[in-house]
Amino acid sequence: MLYYIIFFIIGTIVGSFLNVCIYRLPRAESIISPASRCPRCKKKIRAFDLVPILSFFLLRGKCRDCGAKIPFRYPMVEFLSGALFLAVAYAFPTPLEIVSYLIFAGLLLAIFFIDLEHQVIPDSLNISGILFGLGFNFFRGMPQFFSALLGAGLGYLIFFLVSRIGLLIFQKEAMGEGDLFLAAFLGVYLGWERLFLAIFLAYLGAGVVALFLLAAGKVKMGQAVPFGPALAAAGLVTLFFGDMIANLYSRAFF
Repeated sequence: MLYYIIFFIIGTIVGSFLNVCIYRLPRAESIISPASRCPRCKKKIRAFDLVPILSFFLLRGKCRDCGAKIPFRYPMVEFLSGALFLAVAYAFPTPLEIVSYLIFAGLLLAIFFIDLEHQVIPDSLNISGILFGLGFNFFRGMPQFFSALLGAGLGYLIFFLVSRIGLLIFQKEAMGEGDLFLAAFLGVYLGWERLFLAIFLAYLGAGVVALFLLAAGKVKMGQAVPFGPALAAAGLVTLFFGDMIANLYSRAFF
């Protein structure tokens, strides 16, 4: 039990750093310096106000100095990061797998919220994910490494073709360049076999959410909706439940 608690706590701390990335990377700011500060009053945030999750509620969601509201996304990301760290520690047995999939989960969590808020996926996150994934699979063995290469190539190619077809049909960009590299990132980690499941789940999830938003009047027909969050979420679902979903499908239809 203590083992998993430690992973959860470490995950929340990493989540605090991911919040910095989510805020600064789309604005082309350094994630190293300066230290964390309030976006409105620019005052440096005190160390005792940086305790993940807890500080948000102790401060009642406001800056201690100027009273500016702190977005609820901050404790949400910290909690989700902690939960993902715990899930990876529970699901995977070896240190290599744990470290590699913690990187995978952390990058996807950052991509999810950046694309959701800014409709952009920083190249630095996708490229880092591809490189880490190739390194991870190289140490697993040549079959896994070649599967990762094939997965990356297929992921990029499939979404490149989708974007070109969408451009021909709708006369506008149907998919951003970041989505293409994100598909390659997923292919590296998941392999070409499970990549197709992730793509299917992403389109299924995006379709359900889009219908809900249309019904609720939050978006209009033809309005662009970021696809990166659906891909990132589908990648995580496939990581943890891909084999179970594939087995259920096989039993149902074969």
